[in-house]
Amino acid sequence: MILGYEWNTLFALACALSGYLLGNIQTAIIISKRAFHDDVREHGSGNAGATNMLRVFGVKPGILTFVGDLTKGILGVLAGRLLMGELGGYIAALFVVLGHCYPVFAGFRGGKGVAASLGIAWMVFPLGAAITTAAAAVIGLVSRRISLCSLGGIAVFFVTTLIFRMPNRALVILTGLMLVIVYVRHKDNIRRLLHGEEKQIIN
Repeated sequence: MILGYEWNTLFALACALSGYLLGNIQTAIIISKRAFHDDVREHGSGNAGATNMLRVFGVKPGILTFVGDLTKGILGVLAGRLLMGELGGYIAALFVVLGHCYPVFAGFRGGKGVAASLGIAWMVFPLGAAITTAAAAVIGLVSRRISLCSLGGIAVFFVTTLIFRMPNRALVILTGLMLVIVYVRHKDNIRRLLHGEEKQIIN
């Protein structure tokens, strides 16, 4: 037993691998190369995520990238649950985010994990995801900065998990690790925010 769940090392590894491989499917890179014969990572922030796609190629590619990355999070949780139940879903979810941010098949140059984390949030804790989505929307509308929206949103999800789901230690650990990964991936944005240099998505 680990964290109150039955443990099977082989299945846990399968969950991690399936999640990581799903994370390696880089929606932004696929769309930018197929539709524009270009690599979004060579422009803007150099990030393979929805925000950079939006800035570089426009609204539709940005939305498609966001939906694709969010779907990865959902599919990762489902795959993990099929293999190893609820704990398997958490393991796969974590590795989806890691695979998205550090994809071995894309030179470890991926996105920042926000859309994938939101898909995971809706699967593992819908109430927290709803609160997070509403809070992130408000932050985005007020600040007009997607980075602040993302950072605030993942923080809200972690806090709501602590408040409503504290007894579920595995979920708390997952959300805490997601928070750390997203903040690490946004370190440059955080620096710019602190110096008042972060660009608004709508100028």
